[in-house]
Amino acid sequence: MTKETIIIEEITITLERKNIKNMYLKILPPEGEVKVSAPLFLSDEDIFNFIKSKKDWILKKQKYILENGIKAPLKYDNGETHYLWGKEYTLQLISNENIKHVLIDEEKSVMYLPIPKRSTIDKRRKILNEFYRSEMKRAVPPVLDKCTKIVGRKPREVKIRSMKNWGNCNQNRRITLNLNLAKKDPECLEYVMIHELCHLIEFNHGKKFKKLMDTYCPNWKIIKKKIK
Repeated sequence: MTKETIIIEEITITLERKNIKNMYLKILPPEGEVKVSAPLFLSDEDIFNFIKSKKDWILKKQKYILENGIKAPLKYDNGETHYLWGKEYTLQLISNENIKHVLIDEEKSVMYLPIPKRSTIDKRRKILNEFYRSEMKRAVPPVLDKCTKIVGRKPREVKIRSMKNWGNCNQNRRITLNLNLAKKDPECLEYVMIHELCHLIEFNHGKKFKKLMDTYCPNWKIIKKKIK
């Protein structure tokens, strides 16, 4: 495999020639880096013509990444920034058979992640997610108690899981909260809890629902922007 940096049509490209059959083009966050993987047998002219034909798409993709602050996929490695209740921490991997849980150093703003030997990204993600799950389980009961007193409604059950939405409330009075709320400021958990409890009164997001939110969580619009 060979690797080089080339400039075509004023676009800087990382070109890797590999023993592959097809050519691949990727635009990588967070800076919009352009990476091309090309077969060893392909000529420079073919590669350059391919890139030129994709110029408009490349520029459009780069603009989207930069304007929307798209981040690179997490690798759960040393030096990454991770969050807990709205605070930033630098991830530090530790290999210690006696330590089973994530440790937080508030003074140094370091999050220590214990990992097994030959750990993969998936294993590290699962360990950290279990930590977030335990944090949510600890935080939810007092928040639920506070919010049920505010709204005057109580759910049948509250679950925690990874999901696309921040929260969900079904017609069986069961509320599900997003595991990633543990990464956000605590007021975001309260906002989502009140939001879902209001669905026990009004199931849709119409005017009546928004009036309930205005009553029980007056700054909900501000928090909604923050949580995004």
